Amino acid sequence: MTLAPLLDHDQEMPELQGHAIGFVDTQADCDAVIQALNSAGFSDGMIAVLNGDNGIRLLTRMMAGSLWGEAAEDLMKQGVIELTHGHFALTVEARDRDEALAIADACANHGGHGFSYFGELTDERLTR
Repeated sequence: MTLAPLLDHDQEMPELQGHAIGFVDTQADCDAVIQALNSAGFSDGMIAVLNGDNGIRLLTRMMAGSLWGEAAEDLMKQGVIELTHGHFALTVEARDRDEALAIADACANHGGHGFSYFGELTDERLTR
């Protein structure tokens, strides 16, 4: 993989706000999505890959203290299912909804699904 999944070392995770978060099913899809994101101008430093039990703990920590309600709860539930099944979660920094849509579009063309955007005052499911 071009970007290894993060390991949980009890590190702080970024806030949910300002991120597009979604899923890919396979390592090959994950590699293709990261390459597409890089080509679209999103550096590796803007992307975090989560996988397995480490990913569940990291995603839980990222969601901790979230006041987002249903959208965040739905994402967390889907995240646990996806990560338990060996799939990957991607979190990508997004300045605004337009950037999040560009992320979702780039990912959808390579197997990405279930992307949501968490903005300053809104959250939105972008892909199924």
